[in-house]
Amino acid sequence: MPKNPKFKLTERELYLAVTFAVIGFIFSMREIITALNSLNPIQGLVVYYLILYASLYVLSRLGLTIFGIKIDKPLQVLGLGLITFAFFILVNWENAYVHIVTNGSVDNIPQLYFASEDGAMWFLYYNVLGIKNVEISRLLTFVFTPFVLALVGGFLLEKRVSLDDGIHWKFWSKKRR
Repeated sequence: MPKNPKFKLTERELYLAVTFAVIGFIFSMREIITALNSLNPIQGLVVYYLILYASLYVLSRLGLTIFGIKIDKPLQVLGLGLITFAFFILVNWENAYVHIVTNGSVDNIPQLYFASEDGAMWFLYYNVLGIKNVEISRLLTFVFTPFVLALVGGFLLEKRVSLDDGIHWKFWSKKRR
């Protein structure tokens, strides 16, 4: 039977799979879940994104490419993280707003459940900034924030920012003379 080189398992894939198994073991431990549940949604999300950023950074060092763009700079990893954050605000339903709409309240829900992108942004607007108007908090959480994060993330991802001797913004792909 001929071997198909397209389906060759490399050492790198094996390391990735083992790393995922170890992370899954650690983050499903009762002690870790209990500790994370003691955090408010923003604190929990910060821990989550520190883990995500570190993971994306390691993957970028291993040759991560997104939409044909080689991710090889920390600001690109940050841009990818912002786009990811914006996307998950849109597709997660782990926030107090969903419970207000479906149940009328957020009673008896573990804090860890809200340590998601959408949960933390809702918490920020509704609880931290005190915007108690549900419709305004909804628009800020699910419309305004993803819009801004996607713009900034796309800007960083496309390598238009450099940090050599300050921040230089390039608005056109060709040099202007």
